[in-house]
Amino acid sequence: MASTFFGLNIATSGISAAQAGLSTTMHNVANENTKGYSRQQVSQSAANAIRFYTSYGMLGAGVEVSKISQVRDSYYDDKYRYNQAKVGEYTSKDTYALQIEDYFNEFETDGFIVEYENLFDTLKSMQGNPSELTYRNEFLSSCQTIAEYFNDIQTKLTNLQQETNTEVSNLVDRINTISSQVASLTKQINTVELTGAVANDLRDKRELLLDELSEIIPIEVTENIGKNGNSEFDVKVQGVTLVDTYDSMQLYTVERENPKNSMDSPGLYDIYFQGTKLDVQAMGLSGSLRAALDVRDGNNGTIEEGNPDCEAIKYKGIPHYVNKIQVFKKTITNLFNDIHQKNTRKDENGNDVPANYNLYGNTTENLPIFKLSDNGVLTVNQELIDDPSLLAASEYPINDGKEDAGLIDKFIALKDKQAFSNYTASDFLQSIVSEIAVDVKKAQTFEKNHANIQKSIENQKMSVSGVDGDEESMNLVKYQEAFELSSKMISVMQEIYNKLINEMGV
Repeated sequence: MASTFFGLNIATSGISAAQAGLSTTMHNVANENTKGYSRQQVSQSAANAIRFYTSYGMLGAGVEVSKISQVRDSYYDDKYRYNQAKVGEYTSKDTYALQIEDYFNEFETDGFIVEYENLFDTLKSMQGNPSELTYRNEFLSSCQTIAEYFNDIQTKLTNLQQETNTEVSNLVDRINTISSQVASLTKQINTVELTGAVANDLRDKRELLLDELSEIIPIEVTENIGKNGNSEFDVKVQGVTLVDTYDSMQLYTVERENPKNSMDSPGLYDIYFQGTKLDVQAMGLSGSLRAALDVRDGNNGTIEEGNPDCEAIKYKGIPHYVNKIQVFKKTITNLFNDIHQKNTRKDENGNDVPANYNLYGNTTENLPIFKLSDNGVLTVNQELIDDPSLLAASEYPINDGKEDAGLIDKFIALKDKQAFSNYTASDFLQSIVSEIAVDVKKAQTFEKNHANIQKSIENQKMSVSGVDGDEESMNLVKYQEAFELSSKMISVMQEIYNKLINEMGV
């Protein structure tokens, strides 16, 4: 026969279970807007019954709280993280592409188009009076403005490449930090859960870190419970282990010895893991780290060595646009210098003779208008700036005060010459603007598509693990009633014991 006071034990177990339910519900409500929080629920089971050798057999012993667990579906976690890497990649690419577009949009406003027109307007002014120093100064000044304009754009692109290089380093550091934190949390979780508890809030912190990590680089997460109850927790990137339960493997950056592109900024980083260089593009990774590398390195549309499929990297990146600027600089330098230094005409005997005379009656074979340095800086010949009379404008020496403007005519004809990759200068630069517009549109389209997918996955994820205020309100009422009923059981038992002890003298 059960103890006389056995009913108190049953009622007390009911109160304890109701209190656990109320506390968990209040914890859910308090964290309804906490990022990364997963709804928790109380699992209850009947306590082990007491066996009696009577006709009714066994007597119930109340309720037990078996565990408080978080409600989470790893299927949605995996989907979310896979897509999160895509969102991270195209969000970053959109940001960088918009910056590049801003640099080139000046072409259409108060930038290149205006200055290029001014250049040929000054040449037209020189046509009527080639020896007028004022017009010569205006022409050379316009040449300087164009040189400075394109140098400025190239400097901005170079600075942006350096910024993305810094971002690569920062992202590698963040990957290492998160990996270390995940390993540390795994150790804390195992320490708690060896006692039989479930470290729900620590698990939420770890999952939130993994969500952040998946935006930088795509990850695969696996968890297995060992025989001793310890959790074996692994985080991998394309088979490369970042976290092995309590150990985190660190990435590191090393400055390149040789540039990948001829006009690259010095000090660009390669990423290494355990002594081996990681080729993020070749690994087919996504994420914001991939975006920074694509924008920084690009490939100018060339085919990467060692790619068996001979497929070019689709994203052009900063080097592509720097190369376009260099093509323009080299072309305009060659066009003007060839006329100024190499122009010839036929003499009375049909022989080619120099036809590039300055005001001193000298030819200018060794006097270029533009100079292009090895590091891509375009300048106007300082000798001409100091003495505009050295500028050749005529095909013949001045005789009897007469002068011709044969060279000026040839300079003016360059405006509509399709010498820039079969484009005129204006059309060539407009094609660059169109290219970057396509890059921006592509990045924005993919960003929007993956953001919509992410929203859908997040809604599905939250339908499982998110806190529902209405549902928690119902739980509060449910556990409150359970608590009140268990309390009433104690009141009833109190009356019974009072009767037995005080009135019957038991």
